[in-house]
Amino acid sequence: MSPTSAAATYAPLAQPGFWIRFARGIGISLPPVLVALYVGATTFDGGTFLPWQPIMVDLGVYRQAGSVLLAGGDFYDLPGPLQFLYPPFAAVLAVPLALLPTTVVQVGWTAAGALALVAVLHRFGLKGWVLSAASTAVVYVVEPVVQTLAFGQLGIFLVALIVLDLVPGPRVFSRRLLPEGVLTAVATAIKLTPAIFVVYLLLVRKFRAFWTAVITGIVVTLITFAIVPAASWEFWTRLTHGDTGLGHSIIYYTNQSVMADIVRIFGLGQAAAIVGLVLSAAVAVAGVWAAMLWHRLGDIRLAVNLCGVAGLLASPVSWLHHFVWVVPLAMSLIERRPIGPRRLPTWYLALGWFFVGWVTVAPFTDLPNGADVELQWTWSQHVLASITAVAGLFLVASAIVIARPRVLTIFARADRESVTQRQ
Repeated sequence: MSPTSAAATYAPLAQPGFWIRFARGIGISLPPVLVALYVGATTFDGGTFLPWQPIMVDLGVYRQAGSVLLAGGDFYDLPGPLQFLYPPFAAVLAVPLALLPTTVVQVGWTAAGALALVAVLHRFGLKGWVLSAASTAVVYVVEPVVQTLAFGQLGIFLVALIVLDLVPGPRVFSRRLLPEGVLTAVATAIKLTPAIFVVYLLLVRKFRAFWTAVITGIVVTLITFAIVPAASWEFWTRLTHGDTGLGHSIIYYTNQSVMADIVRIFGLGQAAAIVGLVLSAAVAVAGVWAAMLWHRLGDIRLAVNLCGVAGLLASPVSWLHHFVWVVPLAMSLIERRPIGPRRLPTWYLALGWFFVGWVTVAPFTDLPNGADVELQWTWSQHVLASITAVAGLFLVASAIVIARPRVLTIFARADRESVTQRQ
């Protein structure tokens, strides 16, 4: 089999009628949705499931931004300590959240997050009761998912948009509804971190998907600029000057990026910031390189996940709840690969499972935190907080070490065979 025959490798199975699949989908999705509602309402102290009183602070910020936009105000200057930091397109999408009753939004948002996880796991081949049980377990056990649901965050949706756009595998419908690249562009317009996948599309020579993503992103940005010109100008000009609006919160203990580790260890200074940015850029390059190599070997699923992990490590801010990428990464590690260039060594599987397990349990959440106390940590506390980034870096770098000689060997052999055929 050709190492790049992804269409054959991930060919979808024949599917029954729509209404039968719809009924099965309801049965499969109900357990993870119910558990997600419970987790979302009860994870944080003070929240209750019955009566329904969750503490979804981030969802509250989204709704507030939508309300301020409707009132003609500046949604980048909200009253209160929590601010809206996403691109203006995200604020436009938040308008419907502001129009509906709070309980309806909270329940619908949480249920949609659970359904998005079900869709991600289904794309990796799970189905039936296995899909239902696995989705329920993920919702209840995986800490980034738990925190995403409890905060009312949007990280699950970003991962789902990328996976459903770029990862081959079973689909709910018989054919793709949107051209490849559209959902990637939407994810990037909501939050800038997924832009790494646009670079990935270019380097793996998926030019149609690349230009689809670029053009879609430009169109979405221009439409948003027409709707909220002042806010759009404020966001993009502030960002070009390096102002993320985060301030000292970049050192907060649940920020598990490379930049966060550098700044926590060396302090909030220009030198540390420059070193952090350089290392972050290097991580992004390594992640795209690893993804490109594994794409050429035909393992698109692993390629996309490596790109996702690298994007988290390279972003200046990656809170724990952003690490939902460990869910599809775990599916890539579980996947059985035949003997050949796509085979993963046992030691790499062990490294991958360590990274997934570490982030799933998140032992660093017990570290002292708040009021810049992170700058006063002992060396052992810094080590504990840095394990996520270090393990992730080893995961990406090792993927390059494994794949590069295999790619060189395969394509060198192909070149020799081509020369022989011409002779």
